[in-house]
Amino acid sequence: MKETVVKRRRGAALEDAILDAAWSELELRGYSDFTFQAVADRAGTSRAVLYRRWPTKTSIASAAIVRHIKLNPITVPNLDNFRDEMCLLLRRFADRAPPRLLGLIFEMSQDMAAEGTSFMDDRFQDFPMKDVLERALARGDVDKDRLTPRVVRLPFSLVMHEVVITVKQISDMAIAEIVDQTFLPLVTTPR
Repeated sequence: MKETVVKRRRGAALEDAILDAAWSELELRGYSDFTFQAVADRAGTSRAVLYRRWPTKTSIASAAIVRHIKLNPITVPNLDNFRDEMCLLLRRFADRAPPRLLGLIFEMSQDMAAEGTSFMDDRFQDFPMKDVLERALARGDVDKDRLTPRVVRLPFSLVMHEVVITVKQISDMAIAEIVDQTFLPLVTTPR
């Protein structure tokens, strides 16, 4: 009879397995039905191991979301056209987080507020627009003085709003409207 040797995971390998399991549970069940036991079972570990690293449901769910964002970066090639790059960027942003997953924002908000955190915290910000904006500034496509933090967040906020309200994936036409009718007029100067 052949014995199976199970190698005990430690450190980063264990943490990655736990956060992958937590992300899978969030995808499958959402935050409301998310439990330490389900994550522990999926990761092949114990709840005690999870609680040592993440004392609350919100802390482990947040860590799983941050890991997902880092493992799924949004990149946009240079298309030599700010408008087209923004449309592609917003399409990829929307595709990375389908409607059901964007619902996590609302499901988690009360618990996060109780812990003094929010999705505006730096750890959730991956700023996928950085390269697109740098190219646009170099080409003179946008007015740097108009790029306030709130204006820069606006197209992403509008995409999330549309997806959460309709509970459907946003269309390319809606993305084009956000870019053409709202964002571009705010960041470009009339020629």
